[in-house]
Amino acid sequence: MAEASTQTIHDVACGFCGLGCDDLTVEVEGRTVRARGDVCPEAARLLKRLDVADRPASVAGAPASFDEAAEAAQRILSEARAPLIGGLGADMAGAGALVDLAVRFGGVLDHYASEGLFRNYAAVQRTGWLASTLAEVRNRCDLLLVVGDDPSATWGRLFERFFPADPLFAGTPRKVVFIGGAPGEKAKGQLARADVLHIATTDLVAVLEALTGFTAGRIPPGASFGGVAVEALVALADGLRNAHYAVVTWNAAALADGDLVAERATALVDALNVTTRAGVFPLGGRDNIIGANQLMLWRLGYPLRTAVRGQVSVHDGSLYATDAALADADVLVWVSAFRPEPPPEFAGRIIALAHPETVFEKEPDVLIPVGTPGVDHAGTVFRMDSIVSLPLGALRVATLPSVAEAVRRIAEG
Repeated sequence: MAEASTQTIHDVACGFCGLGCDDLTVEVEGRTVRARGDVCPEAARLLKRLDVADRPASVAGAPASFDEAAEAAQRILSEARAPLIGGLGADMAGAGALVDLAVRFGGVLDHYASEGLFRNYAAVQRTGWLASTLAEVRNRCDLLLVVGDDPSATWGRLFERFFPADPLFAGTPRKVVFIGGAPGEKAKGQLARADVLHIATTDLVAVLEALTGFTAGRIPPGASFGGVAVEALVALADGLRNAHYAVVTWNAAALADGDLVAERATALVDALNVTTRAGVFPLGGRDNIIGANQLMLWRLGYPLRTAVRGQVSVHDGSLYATDAALADADVLVWVSAFRPEPPPEFAGRIIALAHPETVFEKEPDVLIPVGTPGVDHAGTVFRMDSIVSLPLGALRVATLPSVAEAVRRIAEG
């Protein structure tokens, strides 16, 4: 048999972390897929595919056909009292099909990465905010405030996307201030042309509160805040006031007090916008959480963490979070097409529409392996700033169903 030729595909879009990088180079040889060149570790890991036989669907741990597994899943859902449709790692077509599934059988809808989103929502609900886009940060930001740990450990090309090494931006002076964790070597490399400052602190909230006061012309009493000397904070406040366009960014999911950080960051930006221009750039977006959330707002009028019962939708950001909803659920429909993310511990029945490499602690009652958007089939996802929808192309011939196809088959019975 003739060996498969190697095809090199340029400008491949990546839908995994939410940054929306669309300049990847990928080699495809038969059913083997591998990233090449300058690509972040997460994309390299999740794009990689070997030419191996597909994992079969299963029912009660025994191999089954796709149709048999879909029929078994429908029987379980038909008998369910309180399903939870969780994970929700799917492209826009898959997310839409899952909302349809909830409308038909009832159930709570939540994404496995929604904790950071709802910490940010807590701030938005209380105060609102002025948010930047990725393009605004790249084109206009001259002072970036990074709050918390270095985010490049999660978003490998974040600072490269913020401040690209492009002649177009060669004359633009950039300053990046890390408040909290120090920048790692990757971040330092991507910010080699920027002026980088690190301010260590024991209390991010206290530092942001003090910065807001100094920026607004108030001088709160004390010699230090969060372990940071007043002089350093006054100097940073002056820099923020004199910046043409300051941006504050943080990862609420990695911060225990992420909602308070988001609120204080928003207050700082509000104070700056009295005299200059500034914005917030909250980090998040993995596995199309932004797209799933947008779709639910369009379809149901509510974001994630919403229960659908009959023709009624009810939202509760605490009661319908995955961990809380599992306490009342009798069936978990777990969906993770982008990565082999296992479901949480659950004593009830599990229907898994999962990445074929997923390792389960407990074998699902029904398992339907599904293809990955942007690898096995085309799809659409949203970038983390919620502005751009990103089309993903197929890199190889699909032999596994998409989430949308699997869900439609379950609904048909």
